Amino acid sequence: MFSFVALDLETTGLDCWSDDIIEIGMVKVIDGQERDFFQSLVRPGGPLPVKIKQLTGLKDDDFQSAPLFQTIIPKILTFIGDLPLVGHNIKFDRDFLAAACGHQLPNDLYDTLELARILQPSAPSHRLGELCKIAGVEVNVEHRALDDARSSARLMLKLLSNLTDTEPEVVWQLSHLLREAGSAWHPVFQEISNQLLKKFPDKKLGQRIPGAPPLEPTTGDRQKQDKTAISLTDCLNILGPQGAMESTMPRFQYRPQQCDMMGEVVKAFNEDKILLVEAGTGTGKSLAYLVPAIVWARQNDERVLITTHTINLQEQLWHKDLPLLANLPDFEFKAALMKGRSNYLCLRRWFALMAEPNHQPEEAHFLARLLVWLHQTITGDKSELFIPYQESEYWYRVCSESDGCLGSRCRFFAEKCFFAAARRAAEQADVVIVNHSLLLSDVNTDNMVLPSYGPLIIDEAHHLENTATEHLGYTSGRSEVSRWLTATGRQLQKLEQLVVSVDPEGWQKLLKQSIAAKQTCMDSVTVLFEMLHRWAGQSAVNSDFGRYNLRFDRPENPDGVCSLPLAIDTELDNLLVNIRTFNQLLIKLSARLEEVITLTEDAAGVIKDMASAISLGQELANKLEFIGRSQGDGYVYWLEGSSETDILLRAAPIDVGPLLQEKLFSAKRPVVLTSATLSVNGSFDYFIKSIGLDLLPKDSINEKQLDSPFNYSEQVLLCAARDIPQPGDLGDKAYHDVISSIIYRLSLAAGGRTLVLFTSHRSLREVYHRLKEDFEEQDICLLGHELDGSRGRLVEQFKEGHRTVLFGAASFWEGVDIPGETLSCVIIVKLPFSPPNQPVVEARLQRIARQGGNGFHDYQIPQAVIKFKQGFGRLIRDPEDKGAVVILDSRLVEKRYGVKFFNSLPVTEHFRGSWQQILSKVYTWLNPN
Repeated sequence: MFSFVALDLETTGLDCWSDDIIEIGMVKVIDGQERDFFQSLVRPGGPLPVKIKQLTGLKDDDFQSAPLFQTIIPKILTFIGDLPLVGHNIKFDRDFLAAACGHQLPNDLYDTLELARILQPSAPSHRLGELCKIAGVEVNVEHRALDDARSSARLMLKLLSNLTDTEPEVVWQLSHLLREAGSAWHPVFQEISNQLLKKFPDKKLGQRIPGAPPLEPTTGDRQKQDKTAISLTDCLNILGPQGAMESTMPRFQYRPQQCDMMGEVVKAFNEDKILLVEAGTGTGKSLAYLVPAIVWARQNDERVLITTHTINLQEQLWHKDLPLLANLPDFEFKAALMKGRSNYLCLRRWFALMAEPNHQPEEAHFLARLLVWLHQTITGDKSELFIPYQESEYWYRVCSESDGCLGSRCRFFAEKCFFAAARRAAEQADVVIVNHSLLLSDVNTDNMVLPSYGPLIIDEAHHLENTATEHLGYTSGRSEVSRWLTATGRQLQKLEQLVVSVDPEGWQKLLKQSIAAKQTCMDSVTVLFEMLHRWAGQSAVNSDFGRYNLRFDRPENPDGVCSLPLAIDTELDNLLVNIRTFNQLLIKLSARLEEVITLTEDAAGVIKDMASAISLGQELANKLEFIGRSQGDGYVYWLEGSSETDILLRAAPIDVGPLLQEKLFSAKRPVVLTSATLSVNGSFDYFIKSIGLDLLPKDSINEKQLDSPFNYSEQVLLCAARDIPQPGDLGDKAYHDVISSIIYRLSLAAGGRTLVLFTSHRSLREVYHRLKEDFEEQDICLLGHELDGSRGRLVEQFKEGHRTVLFGAASFWEGVDIPGETLSCVIIVKLPFSPPNQPVVEARLQRIARQGGNGFHDYQIPQAVIKFKQGFGRLIRDPEDKGAVVILDSRLVEKRYGVKFFNSLPVTEHFRGSWQQILSKVYTWLNPN
């Protein structure tokens, strides 16, 4: 299929019935060669949206002499003829074209987006421009119709050309999977497969087994030895003045704060202390702990574990900081990145799934992507792929799992297994990078997950309490139980195909009982969760963004929390009985299997999969009972969900401090906890108590606060408005009218270039809808979280734009890094207090009250201060940055607790005044000339 028309349209929006086509570009390719093209602007029905102007570079004036679409329809249809249409997300373009023409187009469609997702599954982005760069396809201009049409054509030809260099058996398998998927690309792949088989008739199919590359032979586990103190001088030789970094890296700058922190880390390592170190933005804290960690590991032959909360920091360490150090002369070390087991593909389960005779279309399409990736990856780590939520169930069918692992009995274990390779790499490493969740999984299973380690470094430590709350609790829901029942149902279908010679009647009877019991469970799950959904809809207080939480507890609990209604309680009983009955039948089936099946590897896999299903069933029943019966003292229980999502049953420890002290901090080892935001009003007391360090002797903990090297007094104007009433004083509508007007005026003063941080998605939407058209009239592009795209995409668009305003909530308060003039103003709409009716917050406030404390001062204010510091930190990311931070919550200047917020920031001065005065100050600050 090398004759086609590549099509691309530029439009004013995404709705083919209400938005306009503004440009059409087509390229005609005959026998793989471009023969003709067609391009035309199209006059829209109104002004272009600012977002489209920024994206395409087009202006309203460009369309003065452009034709109406109806006048060029004959030319378009004549150009296309009966040739297939090719394009990136071609259905979008076809639908717009059909709507504008007034009739359907019968031409076959070939989507380069679908093709790229199959053949370039691990591409960091599947946008057309990025894919062309990866494929080596020249791109002149992006987001103009003719250029994008030409890029789509060239990308398709390049990808199909590359396919001819692929292993014949992979192309053959892809062809079969795409047939099952009902993909338009199936005949193309089938033709290429036939060509390859003719070209290499003697090449056997299925001869290459993918998997992890071989590792260097291990020298065995590390032997315990007496530890010797490391020298700060050795570390300064790396990071200090005239050190190796400064000598070999021209752009590296010596930072005294970085070396101060490094000295504290060295001291903590040598003295077996716990170190709390708050390092301001720009300190370079990751290198300040990596250098001592490596020196310690090499000198004492003892592994150092480093944990992070976010993927961004993990990738910074792995792809930037560690390679930087590895390039230094005479500084050799080994590092490993390790993730939870379910992040890795299991080859045994993969081949078992591929051997199944029929796959559902969506699953077949997923497996096609996975097949290509499997022959490219050396890690088997799913983070190399983009797996949307709706495809996650397919990943669960092929990921590694402890209960289903055959270990040394698996033919892939010794040489090919991805998880085993990751584990061996970690065992050989001096420094191992993990996330907080994996660390907590390890301590929760008596250190059965990670290889042994000595010093522990916890970066982004301000997240530790929340991660522990999440990870040391329990969660279950309808989708989890249904997924287990679906998986066991597939296993029962396999067992139905098994020929059993010993007591076949008994075997068939047991199978029928199991299948019936599974269906009973499915029915029971449906009834219980529909009852929970109705109860939540009637009783829950709606929280932000259409979600709700409904707390429950045992009858007659001290906090007066409601208990599960009797009807739901009874139905929970039924589900628990049905799951456990079904599980008992699975146990009997497993026992019969071991009697009648010949113990080959495949048979061992079937038995192990049954054991895994049984274990998971027991775990599910125990979780549902623990949560539904509110069995644990010191836990908070609640329902969580929305009208559009699954309901979850959840339980979490109210106070994680004692748990962390017992499981994490009781071991005798150096621990470094660091972040840019640990202290409140100059004190670590809140953080210490929140993670259980108050239960340790005071002399076992060192504390250090390091100022940022940035000159905040010259770089930041901090303003607090004192004349904005609270929503309760004005009423909801009037309040949003007021803050919308102020945000609009401040954003204009900054020329766009503004990040507005909200504490509520509802408020964000209220202001967004008030200001969208006003910003359009000023040629300012307004982007809203969950309204215009995901966080990552919006941040990218903000960086690419010039006059852009970004509204963010929740996740935008930290981890957003936008250096330079693109961001010049941060507006904080309200102080980020946690909602007091959120179940965990409410339970913690009640616990503090019972202990005679003040929950607002002891818990809510410190939490809000730390998040406030994170929000403030979005502005200055570089020594050259300059801008303004404006707080529109008058409580900051009216309430006595406001001083704690001000004292926690790295600025010594701020301006208080009316919003009009602030507007003038901001304009002068950002426009000094």
